Amino acid sequence: MAARSASHALNKRFIAGVCAVIALTVQSVMIDRSLSADDAGGAAGSLALDTPTVLDLNDLKKNPANYAWFDFRPNVKKLILAGDANSEHVSILWYTVANGSVGLHYHAKTESVYVIDGTQTDGKGTYPTGSLYFNPPGSGHAISNSSGFFILAYASPPDFSNTALIGDYRPVRVDTASAKLETALAFKKDDSGARVHALALDPAGGMSAELINVEASARYTYRGNYLLTLKGSCEIEGRTIGEGMLVVATTVQPQRYAMRPTEGNACMALGVSFGSGA
Repeated sequence: MAARSASHALNKRFIAGVCAVIALTVQSVMIDRSLSADDAGGAAGSLALDTPTVLDLNDLKKNPANYAWFDFRPNVKKLILAGDANSEHVSILWYTVANGSVGLHYHAKTESVYVIDGTQTDGKGTYPTGSLYFNPPGSGHAISNSSGFFILAYASPPDFSNTALIGDYRPVRVDTASAKLETALAFKKDDSGARVHALALDPAGGMSAELINVEASARYTYRGNYLLTLKGSCEIEGRTIGEGMLVVATTVQPQRYAMRPTEGNACMALGVSFGSGA
């Protein structure tokens, strides 16, 4: 009897040890893919809940060592969320330890950069925390003095060989941290009651983006690749996504996400899509 009890205790410790290893493995990337197909509301053609990644960017800033980065350049690390390093469409997190830099490169299609925390400089200026900018097709730049965390999306990978093709361009730039954001930009009310600002991006660039404000009883369905809650708290496909949380599709195909504010809240979100956004 004592032997059986000892064996049972040993098995319990073994199982607990296995569970701890599994938990540590999950924590090493710190992503949550727990949104299930049952939450989709039965919407026809909705693939939004096909294991999207949910990231808490506040945790990212506090615990960067828990994430599965790979080295891209000296002092520059990446974590690919969708696509791969050479795919035409890719969503990535970018992390520069200190004074990160990337040499001159060409963008055949649109590039999107959102500064989670930190700053970055190129030939068009310096971008502090909360900055959102889009470089159009035919643009190019060298990055310097980059420190912090960023969300990047490419409609085509950066090209370090064809820099002679870089033409004159002007980035589309938005300060999402500005208290005047909603009055400085033209938000239009749609039939659902949401107010939406579609950014003026080159349609040839393979990317679109929207700033979306939902409040009270407003509902909005966004078709895209990632949604970032900038202010307030959103309910996305039945799950509360608070300020500073990112929902990103694991596929490069745009997905549909049903949005509404959580009770008693208004919600502002940034949506970026490898598509028309329609």
